[in-house]
Amino acid sequence: MLELLLFALIGIALGIIAGIIPGLHVNTIALLMLGLAPAFGALPLAVAVIAMAISTTFFDFIPSTLLAAPDPETALSVLPGHRLLMEGRGLEAIYLAMLGGLCAMVFVALLFPLMLILIPAFYSLVQGYIAWLLIGMSAFCVLSEKGVRPKAWSLAILLLSGALGFLALNSYSFSDALFPMFTGLFGTASLLFSLRQPGNIPAQNLKPRPPPRKLLASGVLKGVFSGALVGTLPAMGAAQATMLTQQMTGSGRDPQATDLRKPEAGKDKEYLISIGAINTIVALFSLVSLYTIAKARSGTAMVVGTLLPELGSSDLIVMLGVALLATGISALLLMRTARGFVRSMSGVSYPVVSKAILAFLVALVFIFTGLPGLLLLAVSTAIGLLAPLSGTKRSTAMGCLMVPLILFYAGV
Repeated sequence: MLELLLFALIGIALGIIAGIIPGLHVNTIALLMLGLAPAFGALPLAVAVIAMAISTTFFDFIPSTLLAAPDPETALSVLPGHRLLMEGRGLEAIYLAMLGGLCAMVFVALLFPLMLILIPAFYSLVQGYIAWLLIGMSAFCVLSEKGVRPKAWSLAILLLSGALGFLALNSYSFSDALFPMFTGLFGTASLLFSLRQPGNIPAQNLKPRPPPRKLLASGVLKGVFSGALVGTLPAMGAAQATMLTQQMTGSGRDPQATDLRKPEAGKDKEYLISIGAINTIVALFSLVSLYTIAKARSGTAMVVGTLLPELGSSDLIVMLGVALLATGISALLLMRTARGFVRSMSGVSYPVVSKAILAFLVALVFIFTGLPGLLLLAVSTAIGLLAPLSGTKRSTAMGCLMVPLILFYAGV
């Protein structure tokens, strides 16, 4: 038991590192850990992988909120989180996401036995209709825009980002393509557009207030619903769940796109709560899918399945306990860590910070992916700028994953 606790703590530490450093993905670390199985045993390493996967979902929000450096799971949180940062409430954005993840994990843990029954039943019902479900989600995203011109822009962004994703994912390794593509679509595009924002980053409120209970409950339930829906479906994950939740909450639109100091109030708060819920429970639902239908829905679940090819009920209970432990510890450490980051940004010139972050992101893309990654970053940034320029939702740029998935499941 002490050995498993030690490996859980090691996993949490690795997850913190992977979450804070943009471009360092837990899947990469998890795959490297496979080689350590002969020395340390399968179960301890599986425990470390699960703890790492959970803790990363919390600490991902530091770079996505403060640096506009997203990964697929947090890409759509960049704009709402950044708006709160520019209102002096950057820590509140991270706090809301943390609350969402914490409450969702407790909620799902209480319903865990029911999930073991519902997930295989749901999967058997929809497994033959994945392409149509993806088409429906994409169409809804476009048609939810108001007016002919916004709909046309939204469709154009969907198709352009889809073509980009198809070419990128067939030209690079999957991990190499994702980092520069999402950094461009949702990170550098937002930063470039916000350079017109003058002044300094306002003094930050380091004592965020809890959201209203109704708002918290609504955000958590929407996140759990979206996460459960896509966490059990093939080739769909937190990125697609986030896009679905954005449609539910109505967040993510920046009609004026000129003043990042105009937060969308309750919608943004509810949305950030939902994203926190999604990221955390998708990691858990991937594990449940591995147990109930023998399908890995994430890279970390695949590694756990390789380590424990015959995942039993006792193993699953251990993993649930580890997930709860990692959630509690990560939530506590996140707020302490984020407070230091947020405090250091108070009063700094916003254009200077934006330029420094842009340079940092470009350097990271070059380090991790080389010149091809820089080319992909440039094209992704150009497409990413279309949404704020046209006043449409940025979630449409998730076509970079949706369109390739539709083509794959349609057999094209």
